[in-house]
Amino acid sequence: MFMSINIRKELKELNRVVIKVGSNVVTGDDGQLSTRVLRKLVEDICELMNSGVEVILISSGAVSVGKNYLNIYSPHHKDLGFMHSTSSIGQPKLINSYSRLFEENMRLCSQILLTHDDFRKRKRFLHTKENLDVLLKNKIVPILNENDSISFTEISVGDNDHLAAATAQMVDADLLLVITSTDGLYNKDPHLEGAKKLPFIPYGKKMNGISLKGVSGAGRGGMSSKIKAVKKITKLGIPAIISSKLNERIIIDPIENENVGTFFEPKKVFCPNERKGWLISTLKPDCSIEVDDGAFKALIESKSLLPTGVTGVNGVFYPGDCVALKYNDEIFATGISEYDYQDVKKLMGSQSQDIENILGYKKTNEIVHTLNLVVEKEII
Repeated sequence: MFMSINIRKELKELNRVVIKVGSNVVTGDDGQLSTRVLRKLVEDICELMNSGVEVILISSGAVSVGKNYLNIYSPHHKDLGFMHSTSSIGQPKLINSYSRLFEENMRLCSQILLTHDDFRKRKRFLHTKENLDVLLKNKIVPILNENDSISFTEISVGDNDHLAAATAQMVDADLLLVITSTDGLYNKDPHLEGAKKLPFIPYGKKMNGISLKGVSGAGRGGMSSKIKAVKKITKLGIPAIISSKLNERIIIDPIENENVGTFFEPKKVFCPNERKGWLISTLKPDCSIEVDDGAFKALIESKSLLPTGVTGVNGVFYPGDCVALKYNDEIFATGISEYDYQDVKKLMGSQSQDIENILGYKKTNEIVHTLNLVVEKEII
């Protein structure tokens, strides 16, 4: 028998939610797990499940916990290679705590560790989606994290904010809820006098003049990373809320109370084919290709991007990665690059017939093919 929760008026329905919690939520400044916070998280998730809501949890904290154990048991191992493996020490500690707390509430959880390849490679994407659907159907809470111990630039998702956004698209969630140390988005640094929380952000609102600086104490992400992830997911018609770990009911309060956190309105009409939605959600953070006027006009007419129209390359990406396309420093499209960032730089401004002479090989005439392109018409 289901209990009921009263969802806030901005949410039309709530059948499936992706919840992301940061390192600074589940651990203290010393890197130790906060059992009190974990217990509150688990109890709220179980309350949602008792109301008939399916929940996927994205939890950071493994690296922070691993570093804490290293400092205690192996204080002299400080080389980068060893420290990169701290997540492999912390992850079993983290998942064991979650598992114990869920079992106390007569629920099961599972662990899934992912890399960028699990989203960008279509077959692996569909396999992961099927796995998550089976777990949810059987009332099991999937707990996801980036596989930090083996992740490097080529396969890194970026951080768990972007992992959460990609997962929300994958499972067609009704909400992305991001729990952090700040109760939403503020007009300036919330520690400064006169800072005011912004309770509602309309879709497409520019963030000019809003301070997005700062990184959470234990993790890689900060407010800037969270906003980028939120922009990605609201573009797909999925709303998002950023809220604080300090609320009495960490998960339930922002879902029920419109005065808690910041609500990000989604795009009202979004009906892409499933592949187009996948492309947008797998956009690699901070990676973009800049184009000239001619290429911009061609791309908004859904034509391919050729080398001659490329004027700049930003970030590190590889063939098959989804990158942003920019014109006059504004993102207007996303698409899959056929070449890596180094080769695209070499090809800037050249003709397609010269690709083989420049690179020593030729994969295709296009940098981004029209079949792997999504133009964001609302900003044109």
